[in-house]
Amino acid sequence: MSDAVSPKIRRGFSRSDARRAFTGIAMLAIVAAGYWFILPAVQSLIIPAAPGGGMGPWVVRPILALHFGAAAVMAVLTLPFIMRPLQKVWARADAASGSRYDPFHARRAERAALFVKGFLLLAVYAIALVFYLFSWTRIGPDGIEQRLPWTTQNHPFQDIVSLETIPDGERSDSLTQNGPWYSIRFGSGRPVTFSRDNEGISRDELRAMTDYIAGRSGLTWVRRKDARPH
Repeated sequence: MSDAVSPKIRRGFSRSDARRAFTGIAMLAIVAAGYWFILPAVQSLIIPAAPGGGMGPWVVRPILALHFGAAAVMAVLTLPFIMRPLQKVWARADAASGSRYDPFHARRAERAALFVKGFLLLAVYAIALVFYLFSWTRIGPDGIEQRLPWTTQNHPFQDIVSLETIPDGERSDSLTQNGPWYSIRFGSGRPVTFSRDNEGISRDELRAMTDYIAGRSGLTWVRRKDARPH
């Protein structure tokens, strides 16, 4: 690349660089906010609908943290394409001034470490996107259907071996989780957990779901051993 495109003179962090950084952060926030509202619409095309309410069946959607991760990864992947026209303008301005800001000049190890950390964080957020779109739990008359990105497991109510809860107003330090929280353990397969952290679920629906599960399984909800009052 020629010097006209990539000046060799390095400058300190200037006011114009601060404006560029602010613009980039603002654009990232705007794009992420857009995906925050777009992704539930996409999710609704994939996850099956259910009446819910007090009678069911119910579909338990992923937790809020996965929504955040999904919006973040989509924003990060989209932002370079949106910012490309501005980056060309900034590159021409740098070429005209004969200098550019490079925070990692002569610090290749730090640059590489940041790249690796960024890649790992992006991978985590990408996993969140996959789980946000392709995982859910359906509770109905036929049992509990646990959908994961790589498999679907169907559990009859007779397969439930225990029902564990953290009551409202209590907390589990080992899970760093406040109540109300519920865990269904099966004789086969991984447990199913749900709480107010799951998007679109109300306290009334939680109460109806848990009463229904207890009635169909013939078991009672047992307080988690390490749960304690706040």
